[in-house]
Amino acid sequence: MHLFLVGPPGVGKSTVAPLLAEALGGRAIDIDDEIARAAGKTCAKVITEDGMPRFRAIESEILAALRPTPALIVVSTGGGAVLLDPNRKRMSELGMRIGLTGTVATIARGIKATLSERTHLDVGPREHAARVLRERRDVYRDVDASFTVDGAEPHEIALAIAAWLVSARGVRIDVRTPRPYPVLVRAGLLDQVGTHLRDLGWSGRVAIVADRLTATRHAPSVRRSCVAAGLHATVVTVPRGERAKTTASLERLWNAFGAAKVGRDGGIIALGGGTVGDIAGFAAATYLRGVRVAQVPTTLLAMVDSSIGGKTGIDLARGKNLAGAFHQPDAVLADPATLLSLPRRERSSGLAEIIKAAFLVDRDSVTQLERSAAAVLEGDLGPTLGAITLAVDVKAGIVAADEREAGLRELLNFGHTLGHAYEAASRYRVPHGEAVSIGLVFATALADVLDLAPTSLRERLEAVLAVAGLPTRARLPVGTWSFVQQDKKARAGKVRWILPRTIGRFSEVIDVAPRALRQATAIVEGR
Repeated sequence: MHLFLVGPPGVGKSTVAPLLAEALGGRAIDIDDEIARAAGKTCAKVITEDGMPRFRAIESEILAALRPTPALIVVSTGGGAVLLDPNRKRMSELGMRIGLTGTVATIARGIKATLSERTHLDVGPREHAARVLRERRDVYRDVDASFTVDGAEPHEIALAIAAWLVSARGVRIDVRTPRPYPVLVRAGLLDQVGTHLRDLGWSGRVAIVADRLTATRHAPSVRRSCVAAGLHATVVTVPRGERAKTTASLERLWNAFGAAKVGRDGGIIALGGGTVGDIAGFAAATYLRGVRVAQVPTTLLAMVDSSIGGKTGIDLARGKNLAGAFHQPDAVLADPATLLSLPRRERSSGLAEIIKAAFLVDRDSVTQLERSAAAVLEGDLGPTLGAITLAVDVKAGIVAADEREAGLRELLNFGHTLGHAYEAASRYRVPHGEAVSIGLVFATALADVLDLAPTSLRERLEAVLAVAGLPTRARLPVGTWSFVQQDKKARAGKVRWILPRTIGRFSEVIDVAPRALRQATAIVEGR
Protein backbone atom coordinates (compact mmCIF):
# COMPACT_ATOMS: atom_id res chain seq x y z
CA MET A 1 0.00 0.00 0.00
CA HIS A 2 1.33 3.39 -1.00
CA LEU A 3 0.66 6.61 0.90
CA PHE A 4 1.26 9.60 -1.38
CA LEU A 5 2.04 12.91 0.30
CA VAL A 6 0.80 15.69 -1.98
CA GLY A 7 0.72 19.45 -1.65
CA PRO A 8 2.50 22.64 -2.64
CA PRO A 9 6.29 22.95 -2.91
CA GLY A 10 7.95 23.84 0.37
CA VAL A 11 5.21 22.30 2.53
CA GLY A 12 7.60 19.66 3.91
CA LYS A 13 6.61 16.47 2.09
CA SER A 14 10.20 15.27 1.69
CA THR A 15 10.89 15.76 5.40
CA VAL A 16 7.65 14.23 6.66
CA ALA A 17 7.73 11.15 4.37
CA PRO A 18 10.61 9.25 6.05
CA LEU A 19 9.27 10.15 9.51
CA LEU A 20 5.83 8.80 8.59
CA ALA A 21 7.37 5.67 7.07
CA GLU A 22 9.28 5.08 10.30
CA ALA A 23 6.12 5.56 12.39
CA LEU A 24 4.33 2.90 10.33
CA GLY A 25 7.25 0.53 9.79
CA GLY A 26 7.45 1.18 6.04
CA ARG A 27 9.92 2.89 3.73
CA ALA A 28 9.93 6.23 1.96
CA ILE A 29 10.42 7.25 -1.68
CA ASP A 30 11.06 10.82 -2.87
CA ILE A 31 9.85 11.30 -6.44
CA ASP A 32 12.18 14.26 -6.98
CA ASP A 33 15.14 12.05 -6.05
CA GLU A 34 13.90 9.41 -8.49
CA ILE A 35 13.60 12.02 -11.25
CA ALA A 36 17.16 13.23 -10.62
CA ARG A 37 18.41 9.64 -10.67
CA ALA A 38 16.58 8.85 -13.92
CA ALA A 39 17.73 12.05 -15.66
CA GLY A 40 21.28 12.04 -14.29
CA LYS A 41 20.98 15.64 -13.12
CA THR A 42 19.11 17.74 -10.59
CA CYS A 43 15.41 18.45 -10.97
CA ALA A 44 16.19 22.16 -11.42
CA LYS A 45 18.52 21.34 -14.33
CA VAL A 46 15.94 19.06 -15.91
CA ILE A 47 13.46 21.96 -15.87
CA THR A 48 15.89 24.68 -17.07
CA GLU A 49 17.71 22.56 -19.65
CA ASP A 50 14.98 20.21 -20.90
CA GLY A 51 11.85 22.13 -20.04
CA MET A 52 8.92 21.60 -17.66
CA PRO A 53 7.08 19.22 -20.06
CA ARG A 54 10.06 16.86 -19.96
CA PHE A 55 10.19 17.08 -16.16
CA ARG A 56 6.48 16.24 -15.93
CA ALA A 57 6.92 13.34 -18.36
CA ILE A 58 9.70 11.75 -16.25
CA GLU A 59 7.63 12.31 -13.11
CA SER A 60 4.65 10.55 -14.71
CA GLU A 61 6.82 7.68 -15.92
CA ILE A 62 8.14 7.11 -12.41
CA LEU A 63 4.64 7.11 -10.91
CA ALA A 64 3.38 4.76 -13.62
CA ALA A 65 6.27 2.38 -12.95
CA LEU A 66 5.39 1.96 -9.26
CA ARG A 67 4.09 -1.56 -8.76
CA PRO A 68 1.34 -2.67 -6.38
CA THR A 69 2.72 -4.15 -3.17
CA PRO A 70 1.30 -5.12 0.21
CA ALA A 71 4.29 -3.38 1.78
CA LEU A 72 3.74 0.11 3.18
CA ILE A 73 5.54 2.75 1.13
CA VAL A 74 5.28 6.50 1.77
CA VAL A 75 5.85 8.54 -1.38
CA SER A 76 6.83 12.21 -1.32
CA THR A 77 5.53 13.72 -4.56
CA GLY A 78 6.49 16.93 -6.31
CA GLY A 79 4.24 19.94 -5.94
CA GLY A 80 2.86 19.55 -9.45
CA ALA A 81 2.54 15.75 -9.59
CA VAL A 82 -1.21 15.90 -8.95
CA LEU A 83 -1.87 18.30 -11.82
CA LEU A 84 -2.23 15.46 -14.32
CA ASP A 85 -5.29 13.19 -14.19
CA PRO A 86 -3.32 9.99 -14.99
CA ASN A 87 -1.01 10.67 -12.05
CA ARG A 88 -3.89 11.14 -9.62
CA LYS A 89 -5.55 8.00 -10.98
CA ARG A 90 -2.37 5.97 -10.53
CA MET A 91 -2.00 7.17 -6.94
CA SER A 92 -5.58 6.13 -6.16
CA GLU A 93 -4.96 2.69 -7.72
CA LEU A 94 -1.94 2.13 -5.51
CA GLY A 95 -3.16 3.62 -2.24
CA MET A 96 -4.17 6.94 -0.71
CA ARG A 97 -3.41 10.60 -1.34
CA ILE A 98 -2.68 12.53 1.85
CA GLY A 99 -2.56 16.31 1.50
CA LEU A 100 -0.27 18.67 3.38
CA THR A 101 -1.45 22.28 3.43
CA GLY A 102 -0.34 25.58 4.91
CA THR A 103 -0.63 29.34 4.63
CA VAL A 104 1.19 31.39 2.02
CA ALA A 105 3.69 32.45 4.68
CA THR A 106 4.41 28.83 5.70
CA ILE A 107 4.84 27.67 2.09
CA ALA A 108 7.03 30.68 1.27
CA ARG A 109 9.36 29.87 4.19
CA GLY A 110 9.65 26.30 2.96
CA ILE A 111 10.46 27.43 -0.59
CA LYS A 112 13.00 29.96 0.69
CA ALA A 113 14.73 27.27 2.77
CA THR A 114 15.28 25.18 -0.40
CA LEU A 115 15.82 28.06 -2.82
CA SER A 116 19.17 26.66 -4.01
CA GLU A 117 17.23 23.68 -5.40
CA ARG A 118 14.64 25.88 -7.14
CA THR A 119 16.77 27.96 -9.52
CA HIS A 120 14.03 27.67 -12.14
CA LEU A 121 11.62 29.95 -10.23
CA ASP A 122 10.78 33.18 -12.07
CA VAL A 123 9.37 34.99 -9.01
CA GLY A 124 10.15 35.23 -5.30
CA PRO A 125 9.14 32.58 -2.74
CA ARG A 126 6.06 34.43 -1.50
CA GLU A 127 4.76 35.17 -4.98
CA HIS A 128 5.32 31.59 -6.08
CA ALA A 129 3.61 30.24 -2.96
CA ALA A 130 0.57 32.46 -3.49
CA ARG A 131 0.33 31.47 -7.14
CA VAL A 132 0.48 27.69 -6.68
CA LEU A 133 -1.99 27.80 -3.79
CA ARG A 134 -4.39 29.79 -5.93
CA GLU A 135 -3.98 27.90 -9.21
CA ARG A 136 -3.82 24.38 -7.73
CA ARG A 137 -6.38 24.78 -4.95
CA ASP A 138 -8.81 22.20 -6.34
CA VAL A 139 -6.27 19.42 -6.98
CA TYR A 140 -4.70 19.90 -3.56
CA ARG A 141 -8.15 19.46 -2.00
CA ASP A 142 -8.79 16.24 -3.96
CA VAL A 143 -7.24 13.95 -1.30
CA ASP A 144 -8.26 11.23 1.14
CA ALA A 145 -7.27 13.38 4.10
CA SER A 146 -5.64 16.77 4.61
CA PHE A 147 -3.29 17.95 7.36
CA THR A 148 -2.27 21.54 8.08
CA VAL A 149 1.44 22.02 8.76
CA ASP A 150 1.30 25.58 10.12
CA GLY A 151 3.18 25.82 13.42
CA ALA A 152 3.88 22.07 13.59
CA GLU A 153 7.19 20.25 13.54
CA PRO A 154 7.69 17.54 10.88
CA HIS A 155 7.65 14.73 13.45
CA GLU A 156 4.35 16.05 14.85
CA ILE A 157 2.81 16.02 11.37
CA ALA A 158 4.03 12.47 10.77
CA LEU A 159 2.60 11.27 14.08
CA ALA A 160 -0.73 13.00 13.37
CA ILE A 161 -1.03 11.21 10.02
CA ALA A 162 -0.05 7.89 11.58
CA ALA A 163 -2.61 8.35 14.38
CA TRP A 164 -5.31 9.18 11.82
CA LEU A 165 -4.55 6.04 9.85
CA VAL A 166 -4.37 3.76 12.89
CA SER A 167 -7.29 5.08 14.95
CA ALA A 168 -9.60 7.10 12.69
CA ARG A 169 -9.48 5.99 9.08
CA GLY A 170 -8.02 2.51 9.44
CA VAL A 171 -7.47 0.24 6.45
CA ARG A 172 -10.10 -1.68 4.47
CA ILE A 173 -9.15 -4.61 2.26
CA ASP A 174 -11.88 -6.38 0.29
CA VAL A 175 -11.66 -10.16 -0.11
CA ARG A 176 -13.09 -10.61 -3.60
CA THR A 177 -14.46 -14.14 -3.40
CA PRO A 178 -17.76 -14.92 -5.20
CA ARG A 179 -19.35 -13.55 -2.03
CA PRO A 180 -17.06 -10.57 -1.26
CA TYR A 181 -16.51 -9.24 2.23
CA PRO A 182 -14.40 -6.53 3.87
CA VAL A 183 -11.50 -6.85 6.27
CA LEU A 184 -11.38 -3.71 8.42
CA VAL A 185 -8.30 -2.96 10.51
CA ARG A 186 -8.53 -0.05 12.94
CA ALA A 187 -7.76 0.63 16.58
CA GLY A 188 -11.01 1.11 18.52
CA LEU A 189 -13.04 -1.01 16.11
CA LEU A 190 -14.24 -3.31 18.90
CA ASP A 191 -16.65 -0.62 20.07
CA GLN A 192 -18.21 -0.39 16.58
CA VAL A 193 -18.83 -4.07 15.81
CA GLY A 194 -22.62 -3.79 16.14
CA THR A 195 -22.80 -0.73 13.88
CA HIS A 196 -20.85 -2.48 11.13
CA LEU A 197 -22.99 -5.61 11.34
CA ARG A 198 -26.20 -3.59 11.23
CA ASP A 199 -24.89 -1.82 8.12
CA LEU A 200 -24.32 -5.27 6.60
CA GLY A 201 -27.98 -6.13 7.15
CA TRP A 202 -27.78 -8.05 10.43
CA SER A 203 -30.84 -7.87 12.69
CA GLY A 204 -32.54 -9.92 15.37
CA ARG A 205 -30.40 -12.12 17.64
CA VAL A 206 -26.69 -12.82 17.63
CA ALA A 207 -24.40 -15.07 19.66
CA ILE A 208 -20.96 -13.86 20.66
CA VAL A 209 -18.66 -16.89 20.94
CA ALA A 210 -15.49 -16.43 22.99
CA ASP A 211 -13.30 -18.29 25.44
CA ARG A 212 -13.78 -17.29 29.07
CA LEU A 213 -10.78 -14.94 29.28
CA THR A 214 -11.65 -13.12 26.07
CA ALA A 215 -15.31 -12.98 27.06
CA THR A 216 -14.36 -11.26 30.32
CA ARG A 217 -11.97 -8.87 28.61
CA HIS A 218 -13.74 -7.93 25.36
CA ALA A 219 -17.28 -9.34 25.14
CA PRO A 220 -18.86 -6.48 27.16
CA SER A 221 -17.68 -3.90 24.59
CA VAL A 222 -18.91 -5.99 21.66
CA ARG A 223 -22.22 -6.72 23.35
CA ARG A 224 -22.80 -3.01 24.12
CA SER A 225 -22.11 -2.13 20.49
CA CYS A 226 -24.62 -4.76 19.38
CA VAL A 227 -27.31 -3.54 21.76
CA ALA A 228 -26.72 0.05 20.61
CA ALA A 229 -27.20 -1.15 17.03
CA GLY A 230 -30.49 -2.91 17.87
CA LEU A 231 -29.08 -6.45 18.00
CA HIS A 232 -29.97 -8.78 20.88
CA ALA A 233 -26.64 -10.39 21.88
CA THR A 234 -25.94 -13.50 23.96
CA VAL A 235 -22.41 -14.44 25.03
CA VAL A 236 -21.50 -18.13 24.69
CA THR A 237 -18.17 -19.38 26.03
CA VAL A 238 -15.95 -22.23 24.87
CA PRO A 239 -12.75 -23.73 26.35
CA ARG A 240 -9.51 -21.89 25.71
CA GLY A 241 -7.12 -23.03 22.99
CA GLU A 242 -7.31 -26.23 20.94
CA ARG A 243 -9.51 -27.82 23.63
CA ALA A 244 -12.39 -25.81 22.10
CA LYS A 245 -12.13 -27.57 18.76
CA THR A 246 -13.94 -30.83 19.53
CA THR A 247 -17.19 -32.46 18.48
CA ALA A 248 -18.47 -32.00 22.04
CA SER A 249 -17.86 -28.23 21.84
CA LEU A 250 -19.56 -28.12 18.47
CA GLU A 251 -22.69 -29.76 19.86
CA ARG A 252 -22.74 -27.39 22.85
CA LEU A 253 -22.61 -24.41 20.50
CA TRP A 254 -25.49 -25.70 18.37
CA ASN A 255 -27.60 -26.09 21.50
CA ALA A 256 -26.60 -22.65 22.78
CA PHE A 257 -27.54 -21.03 19.46
CA GLY A 258 -30.91 -22.70 19.65
CA ALA A 259 -31.47 -21.54 23.23
CA ALA A 260 -30.52 -17.98 22.21
CA LYS A 261 -33.00 -18.19 19.29
CA VAL A 262 -30.37 -17.20 16.74
CA GLY A 263 -31.91 -17.12 13.27
CA ARG A 264 -30.72 -16.43 9.77
CA ASP A 265 -31.48 -12.72 10.20
CA GLY A 266 -28.82 -12.54 12.91
CA GLY A 267 -25.65 -14.59 13.15
CA ILE A 268 -22.54 -15.58 15.07
CA ILE A 269 -19.71 -13.30 16.18
CA ALA A 270 -16.45 -15.21 16.60
CA LEU A 271 -14.56 -13.14 19.17
CA GLY A 272 -11.05 -14.29 19.97
CA GLY A 273 -8.14 -16.19 18.53
CA GLY A 274 -7.93 -18.74 15.76
CA THR A 275 -9.39 -21.64 17.70
CA VAL A 276 -12.53 -19.63 18.51
CA GLY A 277 -12.80 -18.55 14.88
CA ASP A 278 -12.47 -22.16 13.72
CA ILE A 279 -15.07 -23.68 16.02
CA ALA A 280 -17.52 -20.76 15.89
CA GLY A 281 -17.22 -20.61 12.12
CA PHE A 282 -17.84 -24.34 11.76
CA ALA A 283 -20.83 -24.12 14.09
CA ALA A 284 -22.20 -21.20 12.04
CA ALA A 285 -21.65 -23.14 8.80
CA THR A 286 -23.69 -26.08 10.06
CA TYR A 287 -26.35 -24.55 12.33
CA LEU A 288 -29.64 -24.11 10.43
CA ARG A 289 -27.64 -25.29 7.39
CA GLY A 290 -25.63 -22.10 7.60
CA VAL A 291 -26.01 -18.75 9.36
CA ARG A 292 -23.93 -15.61 9.05
CA VAL A 293 -20.65 -15.28 10.87
CA ALA A 294 -18.47 -12.25 11.58
CA GLN A 295 -14.86 -12.82 12.57
CA VAL A 296 -13.64 -10.42 15.27
CA PRO A 297 -10.08 -11.63 15.90
CA THR A 298 -8.30 -10.51 19.06
CA THR A 299 -4.90 -12.15 18.48
CA LEU A 300 -2.33 -11.18 15.88
CA LEU A 301 -2.31 -14.71 14.47
CA ALA A 302 -6.07 -14.70 13.94
CA MET A 303 -6.06 -11.21 12.43
CA VAL A 304 -3.61 -12.13 9.70
CA ASP A 305 -4.47 -15.77 9.08
CA SER A 306 -7.36 -17.85 10.39
CA SER A 307 -10.06 -15.15 10.29
CA ILE A 308 -9.62 -14.65 6.53
CA GLY A 309 -10.53 -17.14 3.84
CA GLY A 310 -13.51 -18.99 5.29
CA LYS A 311 -11.69 -22.07 6.59
CA THR A 312 -13.41 -23.47 9.68
CA GLY A 313 -12.97 -26.73 11.50
CA ILE A 314 -12.26 -28.91 14.48
CA ASP A 315 -9.48 -31.31 15.38
CA LEU A 316 -9.74 -35.10 15.30
CA ALA A 317 -7.52 -37.66 16.99
CA ARG A 318 -5.65 -38.17 13.72
CA GLY A 319 -4.76 -34.52 13.25
CA LYS A 320 -5.55 -30.81 13.27
CA ASN A 321 -8.52 -29.36 11.34
CA LEU A 322 -9.47 -32.69 9.74
CA ALA A 323 -13.22 -31.91 9.91
CA GLY A 324 -14.58 -28.56 8.78
CA ALA A 325 -16.15 -26.46 6.08
CA PHE A 326 -15.50 -23.39 3.96
CA HIS A 327 -17.80 -20.69 5.32
CA GLN A 328 -16.86 -17.13 4.37
CA PRO A 329 -17.57 -14.43 6.96
CA ASP A 330 -19.72 -11.37 6.37
CA ALA A 331 -16.82 -9.27 7.61
CA VAL A 332 -13.53 -9.45 9.48
CA LEU A 333 -13.24 -6.67 12.06
CA ALA A 334 -9.72 -6.46 13.50
CA ASP A 335 -8.87 -4.05 16.31
CA PRO A 336 -5.06 -3.90 16.83
CA ALA A 337 -5.58 -2.24 20.22
CA THR A 338 -6.71 -5.62 21.60
CA LEU A 339 -3.18 -6.91 21.06
CA LEU A 340 -1.80 -4.61 23.75
CA SER A 341 -3.28 -6.85 26.45
CA LEU A 342 -1.65 -10.01 25.07
CA PRO A 343 1.58 -11.57 26.29
CA ARG A 344 4.63 -10.81 24.17
CA ARG A 345 4.84 -14.49 23.17
CA GLU A 346 1.40 -14.35 21.52
CA ARG A 347 2.38 -11.33 19.42
CA SER A 348 5.55 -13.18 18.47
CA SER A 349 3.49 -16.21 17.42
CA GLY A 350 1.39 -14.07 15.09
CA LEU A 351 4.47 -12.64 13.43
CA ALA A 352 5.27 -16.06 11.96
CA GLU A 353 2.32 -15.83 9.56
CA ILE A 354 3.19 -12.23 8.66
CA ILE A 355 6.79 -13.19 7.86
CA LYS A 356 5.50 -16.09 5.77
CA ALA A 357 3.27 -13.70 3.82
CA ALA A 358 6.16 -11.30 3.22
CA PHE A 359 8.37 -14.03 1.73
CA LEU A 360 5.48 -15.11 -0.50
CA VAL A 361 5.30 -11.78 -2.32
CA ASP A 362 8.21 -9.36 -2.67
CA ARG A 363 11.42 -7.91 -1.30
CA ASP A 364 9.73 -4.70 -0.12
CA SER A 365 7.52 -6.77 2.16
CA VAL A 366 10.43 -8.75 3.60
CA THR A 367 12.40 -5.55 4.14
CA GLN A 368 9.42 -4.04 5.97
CA LEU A 369 9.34 -6.97 8.39
CA GLU A 370 13.10 -6.82 8.89
CA ARG A 371 12.66 -3.17 9.83
CA SER A 372 9.47 -3.38 11.92
CA ALA A 373 9.19 -6.85 13.52
CA ALA A 374 10.80 -5.68 16.75
CA ALA A 375 8.37 -2.76 17.02
CA VAL A 376 5.39 -5.05 16.38
CA LEU A 377 6.67 -7.37 19.08
CA GLU A 378 6.74 -4.42 21.49
CA GLY A 379 3.14 -3.48 20.65
CA ASP A 380 3.74 -0.29 18.65
CA LEU A 381 0.40 0.27 16.90
CA GLY A 382 1.78 2.03 13.81
CA PRO A 383 4.10 -0.77 12.63
CA THR A 384 1.50 -3.30 13.84
CA LEU A 385 -1.13 -1.81 11.52
CA GLY A 386 1.39 -1.89 8.67
CA ALA A 387 2.28 -5.53 9.36
CA ILE A 388 -1.34 -6.66 9.68
CA THR A 389 -2.29 -4.85 6.47
CA LEU A 390 0.60 -6.49 4.62
CA ALA A 391 -0.40 -10.02 5.61
CA VAL A 392 -4.13 -9.44 5.09
CA ASP A 393 -3.49 -8.03 1.61
CA VAL A 394 -1.44 -11.11 0.67
CA LYS A 395 -3.96 -13.60 1.98
CA ALA A 396 -6.96 -11.72 0.55
CA GLY A 397 -5.40 -11.77 -2.92
CA ILE A 398 -4.64 -15.49 -2.79
CA VAL A 399 -8.02 -16.45 -1.31
CA ALA A 400 -9.85 -14.40 -3.94
CA ALA A 401 -8.00 -16.25 -6.70
CA ASP A 402 -8.53 -19.71 -5.16
CA GLU A 403 -11.36 -19.80 -2.63
CA ARG A 404 -11.41 -23.59 -2.17
CA GLU A 405 -7.68 -24.35 -2.15
CA ALA A 406 -7.62 -25.95 -5.57
CA GLY A 407 -4.30 -24.45 -6.64
CA LEU A 408 -2.79 -21.04 -5.86
CA ARG A 409 -4.06 -21.01 -2.26
CA GLU A 410 -1.76 -23.90 -1.48
CA LEU A 411 1.05 -21.32 -1.43
CA LEU A 412 -0.26 -20.41 2.02
CA ASN A 413 0.88 -23.86 3.16
CA PHE A 414 4.51 -22.69 3.02
CA GLY A 415 5.90 -23.84 6.37
CA HIS A 416 2.66 -25.52 7.42
CA THR A 417 3.20 -29.13 6.31
CA LEU A 418 5.97 -29.68 8.83
CA GLY A 419 4.68 -26.96 11.16
CA HIS A 420 1.25 -28.55 11.66
CA ALA A 421 2.84 -31.98 12.15
CA TYR A 422 5.27 -30.61 14.74
CA GLU A 423 2.41 -28.83 16.52
CA ALA A 424 0.28 -32.00 16.61
CA ALA A 425 3.18 -34.21 17.68
CA SER A 426 3.80 -31.86 20.61
CA ARG A 427 0.14 -32.42 21.58
CA TYR A 428 -0.36 -28.71 20.86
CA ARG A 429 1.97 -27.66 23.65
CA VAL A 430 3.99 -25.77 21.01
CA PRO A 431 2.07 -22.61 19.95
CA HIS A 432 0.95 -22.53 16.32
CA GLY A 433 3.17 -19.61 15.34
CA GLU A 434 6.27 -21.20 16.84
CA ALA A 435 5.49 -24.45 15.04
CA VAL A 436 5.04 -22.57 11.77
CA SER A 437 8.36 -20.81 12.36
CA ILE A 438 10.11 -24.19 12.54
CA GLY A 439 8.10 -25.28 9.49
CA LEU A 440 9.30 -22.24 7.54
CA VAL A 441 12.92 -22.98 8.41
CA PHE A 442 12.46 -26.64 7.46
CA ALA A 443 10.88 -25.80 4.08
CA THR A 444 13.65 -23.33 3.28
CA ALA A 445 16.31 -25.80 4.44
CA LEU A 446 14.74 -28.48 2.24
CA ALA A 447 14.79 -26.08 -0.71
CA ASP A 448 18.49 -25.49 0.02
CA VAL A 449 19.23 -29.23 0.21
CA LEU A 450 17.42 -29.78 -3.11
CA ASP A 451 19.34 -26.89 -4.73
CA LEU A 452 16.12 -24.95 -5.33
CA ALA A 453 17.15 -21.97 -3.23
CA PRO A 454 20.42 -20.50 -1.95
CA THR A 455 21.49 -20.91 1.66
CA SER A 456 21.33 -17.12 1.98
CA LEU A 457 17.53 -17.24 1.66
CA ARG A 458 17.24 -19.50 4.72
CA GLU A 459 19.71 -17.31 6.62
CA ARG A 460 17.68 -14.20 5.82
CA LEU A 461 14.45 -15.91 6.89
CA GLU A 462 16.02 -17.11 10.13
CA ALA A 463 17.30 -13.61 10.90
CA VAL A 464 13.79 -12.11 10.58
CA LEU A 465 12.27 -14.92 12.67
CA ALA A 466 14.89 -14.31 15.38
CA VAL A 467 14.08 -10.58 15.50
CA ALA A 468 10.42 -11.57 15.92
CA GLY A 469 11.32 -13.71 18.92
CA LEU A 470 10.52 -16.96 17.10
CA PRO A 471 12.47 -20.24 17.26
CA THR A 472 14.62 -21.34 14.33
CA ARG A 473 15.84 -24.63 15.81
CA ALA A 474 13.89 -27.39 17.56
CA ARG A 475 14.09 -31.08 18.34
CA LEU A 476 11.24 -32.69 16.39
CA PRO A 477 9.22 -35.29 18.35
CA VAL A 478 9.32 -38.84 16.98
CA GLY A 479 5.66 -38.69 16.02
CA THR A 480 6.16 -35.66 13.75
CA TRP A 481 6.68 -37.73 10.61
CA SER A 482 3.60 -39.83 11.24
CA PHE A 483 1.55 -36.61 11.23
CA VAL A 484 3.34 -35.40 8.07
CA GLN A 485 2.14 -38.52 6.28
CA GLN A 486 -1.43 -37.80 7.41
CA ASP A 487 -1.33 -34.23 6.10
CA LYS A 488 -4.75 -33.43 4.63
CA LYS A 489 -3.12 -31.77 1.60
CA ALA A 490 -1.45 -35.02 0.53
CA ARG A 491 -2.65 -36.59 -2.74
CA ALA A 492 -2.54 -40.34 -3.40
CA GLY A 493 -0.46 -40.75 -0.27
CA LYS A 494 2.21 -38.32 -1.52
CA VAL A 495 3.20 -35.40 0.69
CA ARG A 496 3.39 -32.11 -1.16
CA TRP A 497 5.89 -29.48 -0.06
CA ILE A 498 5.63 -25.77 -0.89
CA LEU A 499 9.27 -24.73 -1.22
CA PRO A 500 10.82 -21.32 -1.96
CA ARG A 501 13.17 -20.62 -4.82
CA THR A 502 13.55 -16.94 -3.98
CA ILE A 503 11.41 -14.26 -2.39
CA GLY A 504 8.07 -14.28 -4.25
CA ARG A 505 8.75 -17.47 -6.24
CA PHE A 506 7.75 -20.94 -5.01
CA SER A 507 7.36 -24.49 -6.29
CA GLU A 508 5.32 -27.51 -5.24
CA VAL A 509 7.55 -30.55 -4.79
CA ILE A 510 6.47 -34.17 -4.24
CA ASP A 511 8.34 -37.46 -3.87
CA VAL A 512 11.16 -35.90 -1.86
CA ALA A 513 13.82 -38.49 -1.11
CA PRO A 514 14.15 -39.56 2.55
CA ARG A 515 17.81 -38.52 2.51
CA ALA A 516 16.88 -34.90 1.68
CA LEU A 517 14.27 -34.89 4.44
CA ARG A 518 16.88 -36.15 6.91
CA GLN A 519 19.34 -33.46 5.83
CA ALA A 520 16.75 -30.70 6.28
CA THR A 521 15.77 -32.16 9.65
CA ALA A 522 19.41 -32.07 10.75
CA ILE A 523 19.56 -28.36 9.93
CA VAL A 524 16.38 -27.64 11.91
CA GLU A 525 17.60 -29.69 14.86
CA GLY A 526 21.00 -27.99 14.78
CA ARG A 527 22.92 -31.17 14.10
